[in-house]
Amino acid sequence: MTHQPRTKAKIAIYGKGGIGKSTIAANISAALADAGFSVLHIGCDPKRDSTRALLGDLQQVTVTEYLRGGAGGRYAPGDLIEVGYKGVACIEAGGPEPGIGCAGRGILSTFEVLDQFENDMSRFAYVLYDVLGDVVCGGFAVPLRHGYADTVLIVTSGEYLSLYAANNILRGIRNFDGDRKRIGGIIYNSRGGAEEDEQVGRFAKAVHLPVLVKIPRSELFHKAERVPGTLIGEYPDSEEAALFRGLAAHLTGDGGFPRYRARPLEAPELEALISGRNVKTPPPRRAPAPPPGSRGFIEEPLRPGPGSGHPPYPGREPLFGCAFSGAVVALSQIRDVAVVAHGPSNCAHIVSQLLTSSYNRDIQKNPGRRPMPSVIPTRMDEHAVVFGGEEALAASVQNAALAGYRTVFIVSTCVPGLTGDDIAGCARDLSAKYSIRAIAVPVDGVGEGDFSAGTTAGYRAASSLIAPGVRGRPRSVIIAGEKTLANNTSANFDEIAAYLSALDIRVVCRFLANTSVGEVESAGEADLILPASSDVQTRAQAEILSAKTRAEIFPLPFPHTFRACEDWVRGLAERYGARKEAEALIRRHRVIYRGEIDRIGRAVAGKKVIISSSGPDISWVLDILTECGMEVPRVGLFGSPYPQAPHDPPTGVSVTTGYSPDRLYADIADIRPDQVLTTIWPDPKKAKVRWGVIPFCPNAGFFGSLSSMRQWAGILAGPVSEGWRDDL
Repeated sequence: MTHQPRTKAKIAIYGKGGIGKSTIAANISAALADAGFSVLHIGCDPKRDSTRALLGDLQQVTVTEYLRGGAGGRYAPGDLIEVGYKGVACIEAGGPEPGIGCAGRGILSTFEVLDQFENDMSRFAYVLYDVLGDVVCGGFAVPLRHGYADTVLIVTSGEYLSLYAANNILRGIRNFDGDRKRIGGIIYNSRGGAEEDEQVGRFAKAVHLPVLVKIPRSELFHKAERVPGTLIGEYPDSEEAALFRGLAAHLTGDGGFPRYRARPLEAPELEALISGRNVKTPPPRRAPAPPPGSRGFIEEPLRPGPGSGHPPYPGREPLFGCAFSGAVVALSQIRDVAVVAHGPSNCAHIVSQLLTSSYNRDIQKNPGRRPMPSVIPTRMDEHAVVFGGEEALAASVQNAALAGYRTVFIVSTCVPGLTGDDIAGCARDLSAKYSIRAIAVPVDGVGEGDFSAGTTAGYRAASSLIAPGVRGRPRSVIIAGEKTLANNTSANFDEIAAYLSALDIRVVCRFLANTSVGEVESAGEADLILPASSDVQTRAQAEILSAKTRAEIFPLPFPHTFRACEDWVRGLAERYGARKEAEALIRRHRVIYRGEIDRIGRAVAGKKVIISSSGPDISWVLDILTECGMEVPRVGLFGSPYPQAPHDPPTGVSVTTGYSPDRLYADIADIRPDQVLTTIWPDPKKAKVRWGVIPFCPNAGFFGSLSSMRQWAGILAGPVSEGWRDDL
């Protein structure tokens, strides 16, 4: 037989903190108990004061205290319920210590426990939730969001902030309910102010809700609280007690009572209603531009082209990855540091997988080159979310210190950003306790922005290791902004380092790529910073280094074409007086380069190529194709987080922004190219065409673009479509 619940109503009582809501809720429960009903009273306020008047001197263990004690699995109602005035069953959610953890998450945890009591709770005729109403986070909205309460009563006075909170509660109910009718009305708890009755009356009329009862300001409430007890229990014959009995009768009438839908006021309407004057709405303000390297709000919304498969993002760019991942990836490039990932295990797991993949690719080509990055998770669980994760953080830093790490970076995920863990304070305390250098990087997951913003934050934190006051040595450079997750990072460095060695230039530090604490500390010895690319992120990182070391930033990034490499080498030679060495270096490579260009050009000259890219500037692609005598009738640029416009495109090259796969397939049918070079894989069933991949991180040096050209020429020498593709 199916169990039939006996519960007549589940009532959530909301109101601004300090409005007297808990006193009113306790007296409603007492009045219901006096009327012979079984009542479960649940306090959902971190102050844990809702059940005090019902329990008297009995100190109740809260749900959060119970959970903090290590309770797990299934719970028995008797573990958490205390019985008070005339059999009223009481539960207090409680909350973390002030300033630690997340009270909203504590409320969520309480209701997850209550879910296990569902059958036991059904034996109560009435369930009352006493909920803080001026905190709008999801935890305190649980009785609304999850349907625990079928009726909502709103406690307010005539004061502005109380009415403001009441209006916010209505907004929350509308968000969850739409036109559903769930509000029982307003309980007016008078403070005795001038024109207060009129204020509450105007508000109630404006939001189309009845005032169920007016509770007068009375010394009896204070006398009852000192006992402690309810006014119903201590002064049962008072006029005030009669008001609560009348309210209980309204809630328990045989015919039920009407409920209403939420009709909150807009902020100017509320202000005008209370102040009695018109209120001007300020014009919308444009957000300030994001800092260099961040991917925050933008002035105009992205509008991907038709058929792109990507929805428009109104008013902002999407985040590409999270700042936590970017900071961990950057800092883990320092071989002899530990990076403490402060957050849930899955966050550390995801970024570790990213690092492991990159590491495995690197050691296959460069065995023994560097150790596996050390990422130590704090493994924040629900317990740490409710009560704060600083204990878990301290334990992880201790493990790093015991393992011999003298420098530890603490990078925060979204979760400690919400709980308010003081990782900067922890870093100071733990540095002193373990005689190490613990450095906080509070990116708070996506709080700092996306992956690139996190990388910049990691650079900024690592720059604190640079020894101050170091005098720069001539012919010494720092390399900044290498793309450490790319397949060719080490190969590109080896190529660039060979050129620098030929010019008698020493690399002091790769900031940050396969480096050490000692190398970072000595970065101030360099007199020049060599940026690995020209993107916004690398420029921001170079500026961080320049501000710290006073080294000049070289204006040219790592080169990818022969001409760009000539300019790069000659620019360095001009600075360091190495013209003879530079020209000898260029001549040696030119002989090989010209031979390869002539060989490839004979095979591909006159061939037509369409370029479709979602990556950064593809000027280097246009340069090598043009030098080999190929025709480029179309360059299509998809939406991208990178600056894309090619510099000085050759005559006759049409550059189309807002490109899309559908437009690509149409151009293939119209132009009939010999090849498509792209950053996305085309559908072979829609386009019978030879295609090659444009790398996001091309090879550097005299032969950088030539290495890609060799691959593309090889594809041109093959069939248009391999037979196995027909089976896809």
